[in-house]
Amino acid sequence: MKLAVSLVIGSAVALAGCASTQKVLDKPPTAIYESDKSAKEVLFCLQNKNNVPALEQADGSHVVLIKNGYGGVAIAITVHERGTGSRTEVRNQFGIIGAAWKQCIGTQVSGPAN
Repeated sequence: MKLAVSLVIGSAVALAGCASTQKVLDKPPTAIYESDKSAKEVLFCLQNKNNVPALEQADGSHVVLIKNGYGGVAIAITVHERGTGSRTEVRNQFGIIGAAWKQCIGTQVSGPAN
């Protein structure tokens, strides 16, 4: 019984630290990237490499969410059309292992150096 209670409490504490999608999207971008690839190409690459769908936003942009093992949003990647290319905003909530998404998004133009 004590083990079950401990597991429930531990799970609740772990999930309390998970970020909601809106909490991450409300943050300013951690880094901004630009690419000659269209937003459609960038989105396809992000969805393919991370095995996740993109969410369409009211402004026409698309968001790809990369979640941690607890289901919390670790990184929110927003892709915008920019002429014939694209602009990608990355919002990090906390680090994750691996960065396959970086192969998709172009050249960093703002934010901390990689």
